[in-house]
Amino acid sequence: MLCAGFSWVVSVAGIFVLILFWLGGSALVEFLNWPIPGSVMGLMGLWVALVINGGVPEWLKKPSSLLIRNMTLLFVPAGVGLINHWDRLTEHGLAMVVIITASTLLTVVLMILIFKLFRVKL
Repeated sequence: MLCAGFSWVVSVAGIFVLILFWLGGSALVEFLNWPIPGSVMGLMGLWVALVINGGVPEWLKKPSSLLIRNMTLLFVPAGVGLINHWDRLTEHGLAMVVIITASTLLTVVLMILIFKLFRVKL
């Protein structure tokens, strides 16, 4: 166990690891020219690493809970984007709602099936 004086070092290291997964996913998507966001690929890589590790290590819990607690701040750019493109939203709003709802339901169903298939408990 590290001393309390070095807890900030552990937090910075945890954030650094999360950033590495994000950058690694972005680099992989760019290299393979895949049509998915690099951050999604990075999250998939992080998930695989956590499954292999058998769960979330202690040194990663503090920085990840910090990000989760402040997640609302991460939605500000999306809100600004909605305001900037309000004309498109009003023009194609119904189609967007249908597509977002269908893709969300499909994602939830697929994730349930994947977790049941691998019987992963994090």
